[in-house]
Amino acid sequence: MSNPNYQVFLNTDILRWNGGDIERLGYPKTHTQEEMYVLARRHGCKIITKNGYNGKWYLKGKGKTMEELKEAINHNRGNSREGVYCILLS
Repeated sequence: MSNPNYQVFLNTDILRWNGGDIERLGYPKTHTQEEMYVLARRHGCKIITKNGYNGKWYLKGKGKTMEELKEAINHNRGNSREGVYCILLS
């Protein structure tokens, strides 16, 4: 991604039970990480999740504080299957 203000957390997903904040069914796996970054910024989401190597993208964290998101990441860090990751945008 062109913006260096993000952190990637491998094998980590958060806010799973409410799906995505913007598109509950997710975005196609064919979207690039850069495209998802643009969508996240446009919609005010602080989390981008990739649901596996062949999985969909999800936007999350809208309306959550950075402290809430970091706490959720620390709680779930490394608990997801291989290929799942989330990106925390700052």
